[in-house]
Amino acid sequence: MKESFLVYFFILMGVLGLILINTFGNVVLSNEQDYYLLKEITEAAMIDSVDLRSYREGVGWDGVTIETDPESMHCLASQPGTVRIVKEKFVENFIRRFSESVTLNRKYRIIMHDIDECPPKASISLIASERFSFFEFFNVNYNSEAQIINTLTGILETKTDS
Repeated sequence: MKESFLVYFFILMGVLGLILINTFGNVVLSNEQDYYLLKEITEAAMIDSVDLRSYREGVGWDGVTIETDPESMHCLASQPGTVRIVKEKFVENFIRRFSESVTLNRKYRIIMHDIDECPPKASISLIASERFSFFEFFNVNYNSEAQIINTLTGILETKTDS
C-alpha cells in the first residue's frame, strides 16, 4: 500500500513539473521574441521614415525647425546631409509592421515615450500581457495576467565618408 502511494506522489509531481515547465517556458520564449521583434521593427521603421528631401535640401524645408518643434528637433536648419525622420511616418510604419508580425493570443500595449526627429531617436515600451493558456485548457478561471515589459531606445546612425 505504501508503494502505491509513492507511485501516485511521483506521478503527481511529474504532472506538476510539466505544468510549471510549460507555463514558464512560454513566458520566457515570448519575452525573447517580443524583444527581438521590437528591436527589428524599430530599426526598420526608422529607416523607412527617413526624410530624403531634408537630407538632400537641408533640415527645415517643410517649416519644422528648432523654433517650431523644440522638443523633437535638435539639428541646425538648411544643412544638407543631416538625417531626419518624420514622427508621424515612424509611428505609422512601426504600428503597421508590428501588427503584421505579432501573434493574436496576447494583448499588447505600445507606449512611445520619446521620438526625436533630428537626430533620429525613439524610446518605446512594449507591454505584453501573457495569458496562461494551459490553465484555460482545463477551464480554470485564472484572472491574473503576467505582464512582460520590454523597453528599447534606438538611435539611427549613418556611416560617413570623412
